[in-house]
Amino acid sequence: VVGMTLADTVFVGRFGTRELAYQSIAGTIHSLFLYIAMGLLQGTIVMTANAFGQGKYRDCGMVLRRSIPYAFLIGVILAAICLPSEHLMHLLGQPADVAQGSAKVLSVYALGIPFTLLFFVMSSFLEGTKRPLPGMVMILLANVINIFANYAFVCGHYGFPAMGAVGSAMSTTLIRVVLAVGMFIIVFCVDESDLYGVWVKPAKNKNEDRRIRGVGYGAAVTVGVEEGSYSAVNIMAGWLGALALGAYTIMLNASNNVFVLAGGVGTASAVLMGIAKGKKSVLEMKIVGYTALAFNTAIMAACSVVFVVCPRFITAIYTKDPELIEMTVPLVALCSLMCFFDGTQQLMVNVLRGAVDIFVPTICQAAAFIFIMLPLIWLFSFRWEHGVAGMAYAMIVACACASLFLIGRFVFICRRYDADGF
Repeated sequence: VVGMTLADTVFVGRFGTRELAYQSIAGTIHSLFLYIAMGLLQGTIVMTANAFGQGKYRDCGMVLRRSIPYAFLIGVILAAICLPSEHLMHLLGQPADVAQGSAKVLSVYALGIPFTLLFFVMSSFLEGTKRPLPGMVMILLANVINIFANYAFVCGHYGFPAMGAVGSAMSTTLIRVVLAVGMFIIVFCVDESDLYGVWVKPAKNKNEDRRIRGVGYGAAVTVGVEEGSYSAVNIMAGWLGALALGAYTIMLNASNNVFVLAGGVGTASAVLMGIAKGKKSVLEMKIVGYTALAFNTAIMAACSVVFVVCPRFITAIYTKDPELIEMTVPLVALCSLMCFFDGTQQLMVNVLRGAVDIFVPTICQAAAFIFIMLPLIWLFSFRWEHGVAGMAYAMIVACACASLFLIGRFVFICRRYDADGF
């Protein structure tokens, strides 16, 4: 998914700096709602993995069937909120032209939200039953198609008019519809429905619904705190002007391309942790957690070196604007620290989520992003006038604090299970 965002940002950034500003603000609101919704649906993968670890295969199908209507309902509600969006942009303090342009982009994004969430719960079901390959293949194909669709819709080729940021949003939405339909075919028409019972309608059981959604509530708060904080930063970057917003967007997108690697390791770790917890094996939980942390640290360190060595080359991929390049190069170099600590905290919150430890990690992240990052941004960026660089400094400090909190929490719960059992 981040690969698609990378292509979108590159095509729109090279099309025009102002179009990049439209995409950035619209993408901020869209991503915030989308990630909160995905957090609400995290119970799908966690409870599926737990049932799979206990050998209760029919329960895996029941989790999926309970999650699908829930996902669709959330998607429709969020789409309805996003469609009339120009007034929202004005409330966020954006200039009139940015508000109008970004509202059009957000309206197109909104149409794809229900399909995105349907794809998410079905792919979560497959991942929870240790079959991530279909979802991975579909996402890879979608990334390839997205490049050609952006070339057509953003730049105006193959007979289509040049639509800039709106064209990029159109490409994303159409691909999400195709992904949802394709995943439905894989899960319900190709998958072993006799084993998992995906065609069997579950009996009404409010307790089971609460269990699945209960995991999601904590995850949604966690994601909402983090993404909400980043969204607030994006909006504040907009107050610094279109050029600063473009620089911030490139910096964050470059960091996110590494962050997604940590997200992938974290998702796999959550599945394995859920299975280990289902088996009630503290040893397996430790192996999963510490191995994932070591592997993720190695990946983040390698990527950090690339940011330090090649910041100008990376920046030039996104834009041809000389002034924007000069502003962005030092920010991309700072991504070396940002992705390292952000990737670590993302991994550990997934590890803890797989262990069904929700409340305390949520508090840890809230403390880091709300009570550390946002005040530091005000201090560094506006009081001390470091601009976008000040935002990067604050994000690095907050992610480092969150990482330490979450690693400490994992050590604590492993010791508690060792001493007191499950």
